Amino acid sequence: MAGLNSPSKLPPPSVGKLLTVLSIDGGGIKGLIPAVVLHFLEGELKKLDGEQARIADYFDVIAGTSTGGLITAMLGAPDANANNPRPKFTTEDIKNFYIDDGAKIFPPNTPTPNSGPKYDGKFLHDTLKEELGSTRLVQSFSNLVIPTFDVLRLRPTIFSKFKVCMQAEEDEFKYLNGLLSDISIATSAAPTYLPAHCFTSEDGKKEFNMIDGGAAAGNPVLVSLSELGQEKMKHPELYPMMDRTDDYSNILLLSLGCGVQPPVAAPGWDVATVNQWNLIQWMAEFDASFNLKTSPMLDIIGAATTSVVEYYAYSLFKARNAERNYLRVQTDALTPDMDKMDNADPVNLQNLVDIANKMIEGNVKKINPVTFQLEPIDDTTTYKQELIRYAKILSDERKGRIAKLGSKKY
Repeated sequence: MAGLNSPSKLPPPSVGKLLTVLSIDGGGIKGLIPAVVLHFLEGELKKLDGEQARIADYFDVIAGTSTGGLITAMLGAPDANANNPRPKFTTEDIKNFYIDDGAKIFPPNTPTPNSGPKYDGKFLHDTLKEELGSTRLVQSFSNLVIPTFDVLRLRPTIFSKFKVCMQAEEDEFKYLNGLLSDISIATSAAPTYLPAHCFTSEDGKKEFNMIDGGAAAGNPVLVSLSELGQEKMKHPELYPMMDRTDDYSNILLLSLGCGVQPPVAAPGWDVATVNQWNLIQWMAEFDASFNLKTSPMLDIIGAATTSVVEYYAYSLFKARNAERNYLRVQTDALTPDMDKMDNADPVNLQNLVDIANKMIEGNVKKINPVTFQLEPIDDTTTYKQELIRYAKILSDERKGRIAKLGSKKY
């Protein structure tokens, strides 16, 4: 139990052997899939370090986009009412948030309005403001990294605790110290589904006009690695396990996807079809009742960027002979109904839970760098085995840092 009997926060990487990174994709209600995976991982950590173990106790960086950004904020949010602050939410809480409140965020059978997003976002916004309260990014347990996209300036904004925590003389990024509630609302503001979000910086001098972080990084792996690289440049003494800013050999990366359809069932369109589309048809596909069915352009860009990031991450770790330090947990077995980011029907929610559990029991798959399809790495290695292995590495890394630091405070 040594891991959690010691001071609660993860000691700094300067006394460690590995850098630990968790990355969570965007995907709307499909965020339930990584929530189930995290619940399994947290269960394994509890077996090693006691019931108080939380995901944020083990990762140097937690990055998330869109629904993954919402999960990231919940993982890192402290319990302001506790005498000895601990993460407010367990992974059980996060999983139940999707199951219990998903249909309140995305009410089934909601008709597509003539203007504006399909859903008003009121329940989601009110819930996040209530649950995350006045907590700001700088107060989070881990170094959170959450991408958004500023439509006014047409550029990404990365809310990074690293930048917020710079030395006083380098305070140009202090404006990024937003409320976790505002950041979560902004990164999950998927175009056509939820309203864009406007808020101001803590000092009121900067206004943000934000939409879904998926517009910048549907898979935030490279964003998280870039933040670490920048930190290595600024504070090399804190990262002795990195020879260079692009040295990933001693980074332990867990990347969680929200699931995709198998290639044979993907909702693709042939050339004859897309050549008939006008601008509106590229942006929105409607069913017979004129309800929004999907957004081809968003689907295409989302699938392309996520796959390319996965391809690049795979190549980076392979080049450093550190393939076992990169675990991508992803399923390509979703049905068309399960793949809808707003399908919060109770039956579908249960299907998402079931498929996540089935994936955990199934063989590990990695991207083929030529076909971009997921392929089993062998006939025996399962995600369950790999997650158990990761839990042991995370626990040992934490305990090693605490032992090396001794009685020193951090």
